[in-house]
Amino acid sequence: MKLKYRIFSLFIDRKKKRECHHVLMQFNSYYQGLHLNKKGIFVLRTLYFQRFTRFSTEVGYSVSPEMKHLISSAFVQITFGIGQDDLEYFNKIHITPKAYSYRNSTQLFHGDVNPMTKTVNLTWPVVKKGFEINDDGMNLAIHEFAHCIILENARRNYLVRNLNEEELKGWKSYSLKLLEKIRKGDNGLYRDYAGSNLMELFATSLEYFFEKPSELFSYDPEHYKRLCRLLKQDPRNSKDPTNLTIRE
Repeated sequence: MKLKYRIFSLFIDRKKKRECHHVLMQFNSYYQGLHLNKKGIFVLRTLYFQRFTRFSTEVGYSVSPEMKHLISSAFVQITFGIGQDDLEYFNKIHITPKAYSYRNSTQLFHGDVNPMTKTVNLTWPVVKKGFEINDDGMNLAIHEFAHCIILENARRNYLVRNLNEEELKGWKSYSLKLLEKIRKGDNGLYRDYAGSNLMELFATSLEYFFEKPSELFSYDPEHYKRLCRLLKQDPRNSKDPTNLTIRE
């Protein structure tokens, strides 16, 4: 365990840790499968992410501990191998009780990443459903945080990027072919939306990567392996995903 997590742990009371553990054991299947010592690290990282993230909501609606724990866990789940602890740029999360739209538009959203406000917007019922149904390849929080990680990685200095540059370039190169395949209607596992662009393909791929890992591997082993190397984890190894021995 990193020294900073050990120090951070000293300032978090046991009740808070137990509360987080209870929520994740109830809703997060990735957490449920982890080895006990990995669970301890995951809880600390979930609480650490919360400490450096600003949560907000609409007037008359409140942000509950359950919301914070579950939303934060999606970020930790994605970054459990690469060790990114928080979001520097998109460190504001706005939670809504229902679908929303932007001014002068009738289009409704359940979630988006807004570069202008530096905010991740999430509709809570859809977030929660994404964890309650954990095997359909649809998880809003994972999808939007996938966007954040790519966008923030691009903003960082080359020397402090969390994603390996060569692995990312390799993923992009390979995924351009997959993108064309999806656009031609040979979707296989993917829904049509994944063919929009590389950003959406990456976000959608991560939903499948964590919720349908074996199916994604069967559909496209090379793509799956590239995601494993990029994120430094293999969700099929449920007890210790970051023990990266990619099995066939």
